[in-house]
Amino acid sequence: MQRRLIAALATLVAVVLAFSPLASCSSEAQDETGEAVDEVVEDAEGGVDEVQARGSAEALRASLKGNDTADEEGIRSVAAINEAAEDLPGDPEVTGVDDGDGDGLDDDGKVQVTVDGQQACVVLPAEGEDTTVEDGAC
Repeated sequence: MQRRLIAALATLVAVVLAFSPLASCSSEAQDETGEAVDEVVEDAEGGVDEVQARGSAEALRASLKGNDTADEEGIRSVAAINEAAEDLPGDPEVTGVDDGDGDGLDDDGKVQVTVDGQQACVVLPAEGEDTTVEDGAC
């Protein structure tokens, strides 16, 4: 749906520009205008992906707060994180879950969610359930 909105926006901009005074400009000016439109569309698409990554990370965070395994084993429980990740809509990539010491808990409390190359980071505390979500990679 968001991609259709972006495509519609790009089409609208192209139509407006075609019938504007710019239409009588040189082909060089028209090429520069076309490139500017392409950049706007790319920026909008990147923004959509960033919002989707943040939304998926927030969904992971919310799922962990309501997860029975997290309640029993702790918010950093690898089992709880994996359960919550399986339930995320849109199949984002969830990485950074590492239990190097074998205690069943994520070692650094940082779980990265990636959607179409954009990342968000869920930060899980060692104690309690005061989780946060940050834009960008962990």
